[in-house]
Amino acid sequence: MSNLLIPRSSSSLRSSFIPTFRSFSSTSFNSNEQKIKVPINLIASLRKEFPVPLSQAREALEKSNLDLKKALNYLHSSNSLNAEKKAAKVSGRITNEGIISISLLSNKRVGMIHLGCETDFVAKNQIFLNTAKNISETTAFLDVPNIEEFDHPSQQKQRNQNNEIGLGKDPILKFPVESLLSAPLISLSNENGEINQSSVSSNDLQTIKQTLLSSLSQTGENLKLIRATSFASPFPSKPEIRYIPSGYAHGGPNDKQGKVGGIIVLSVESQDNEKPITTLIHGPNGDKLENDLNEFARTISRQVVGFPTKVIEKLDRPFENDEILYEQPFMMFKGDSRPVKEVLAEWGKEKGVIVKVVGMRRWAVGDEVEDPLLEKSGDNTA
Repeated sequence: MSNLLIPRSSSSLRSSFIPTFRSFSSTSFNSNEQKIKVPINLIASLRKEFPVPLSQAREALEKSNLDLKKALNYLHSSNSLNAEKKAAKVSGRITNEGIISISLLSNKRVGMIHLGCETDFVAKNQIFLNTAKNISETTAFLDVPNIEEFDHPSQQKQRNQNNEIGLGKDPILKFPVESLLSAPLISLSNENGEINQSSVSSNDLQTIKQTLLSSLSQTGENLKLIRATSFASPFPSKPEIRYIPSGYAHGGPNDKQGKVGGIIVLSVESQDNEKPITTLIHGPNGDKLENDLNEFARTISRQVVGFPTKVIEKLDRPFENDEILYEQPFMMFKGDSRPVKEVLAEWGKEKGVIVKVVGMRRWAVGDEVEDPLLEKSGDNTA
């Protein structure tokens, strides 16, 4: 996949259409032209695609001669100008509320975003939640662009020219918000988290910035994409090692959206040098091993969220044990009171693999995101 994100021009959303007007004679009202009668089912279809008041939906269909696609373009175009004016008015308002949204695609890619709003009421609004979901799916699907241009030197060294993860480097990358805002919004995953390629081929994709403006016009609040991060398994993968991402969120409508969210990346290698992990996955009982690994990764991500986790290992840093993932009692694993690191080693031994947590992020809506230690470092801090 290309690393270059080309923003779509907002002018592409303004497809041409021929307005229809009701004409009146200056001497008589018996005109041959009559106002178009808009079927109620067409109004319902339009409002399902673009939630607006009934009168506004009817007007759009009248002006587009009952063409649903042109009506959508009309609404996007007219709402865009109003939304930009409204965005300018509310841009200074504080966005202390919001949601952490996570998307996991085919157990190969994961994206996490923090979308801010002004009130908890809007944070629970379905329009806001759907917008956050689509942005996190886009974040998971797209490659982080041109990392050499980042102002975070630590991130430049995390992968080599072959897209392989450097030894001891954090594989989770910060996704620059500016680049993401100019990217096309793509709704990708079905309920199983699998990529649906048909949704990528649309010619009417909006950028994330345009989508936020549209959502702003419907919610009436300042909406801000505060931060984003993602991981993609290297392709092609090496037979000796497999990377498994996962994520979990708490305090929201589901386990992928909440007030607190976390993502992790596991590295898995075979204990038998003669049988690399690829051989184990594709061999007898390989499907069960892969399912067990995915479920174990999810359990670890729940552990990260359930505790005030800040780092994976202590090393020489001044953190408390409940802030260090490996030192925490692994309560999310069947209520086990042993440290995560101990359970990790034993579980791997039973499966014939070596499992390590090589990447981790834990975000909460109330975080001080300006902290350079938490947002700009590449040392596996949350």
